[in-house]
Amino acid sequence: MIELYFKDNQVKKVQSVDEITYQLTDLFNVRIIDFSQNELNALAQKFGLNLTIFNQKEDIEISSHFLNLSNQLVFNFSIPSYSSQVFFEEEEVFIIIKSNVVFYFLTTKMDRNLTNLTKSRYDFDSINFNSHLEHFVFQIGVISDYYADLTELISKRIKQLFLKTLEAKQFVENDLDLITRLNFNNLLVKESINNFQRILILLIRSGDREKIINQRIGVELDDIAVITEHLQYNFERLDDLKENINSKIDLEQNRIFKSLTIITVCISLPTLIAAIYGMNFQQMPELHWQYGYPLSLALMGSSFLAAIAFFKLKKWL
Repeated sequence: MIELYFKDNQVKKVQSVDEITYQLTDLFNVRIIDFSQNELNALAQKFGLNLTIFNQKEDIEISSHFLNLSNQLVFNFSIPSYSSQVFFEEEEVFIIIKSNVVFYFLTTKMDRNLTNLTKSRYDFDSINFNSHLEHFVFQIGVISDYYADLTELISKRIKQLFLKTLEAKQFVENDLDLITRLNFNNLLVKESINNFQRILILLIRSGDREKIINQRIGVELDDIAVITEHLQYNFERLDDLKENINSKIDLEQNRIFKSLTIITVCISLPTLIAAIYGMNFQQMPELHWQYGYPLSLALMGSSFLAAIAFFKLKKWL
């Protein structure tokens, strides 16, 4: 699906590139959702777009994700999707600015997330944009808010797990696995927001943006710096949480070893007496004594009770 945003702030939707009968001079931006390679080829031919960056999304260098060409500006970054609160998935976003029009290339999932956020935070239908750059900076602000929501979601999950940890007495592998997932989600957001931040800095340095737009991007960079701090807090909280769980597991293991030690000592003393009287030596006076057998049972029982009394005195029981 393709959404067309006109300069009179009207929005129209078409299903294919062939249905676009408007010129770039009529538009502020074009939003392409769940695009195919054929659609990309058709858009490139119709509007003269350079789409080589779509083949460089796996590259690490920032130069592969930000191209300031002679007639267009192209950049892309990945944003984690919170469709699942347990595990995030990265969604690619491509943006092209050409001839005073901004082209957005999004997946359905990411478009839905950003659209829902826009509707919940802003009265979008009543906002009038005077240029494509104003609309672009507004979208940058929405993405920044989305990063904040992702960070808050992870923080909320960490706090819930922390409260559960304080009340729990036993832990399973799933608890540590959840910490690993939350840590990985936080890492995905941090990597994504770092790339997003670098792209915004390059946008300001490119020098061909309006001054007021650069100022508004600077405000978003300040917000991103705050979000980055909270991401670091999340890492620290997860480390503390993991250390707390490991400490409690160690304490539980110590209790188990202590119990095994008590059981071993209590059983070993009667076993020692039984082993002695189980020896087949002729010169053992108690073997032919009338009360030898009851005495050996009494010794075994008293040794067991004495060991229990000792451990109770030491407050091991």
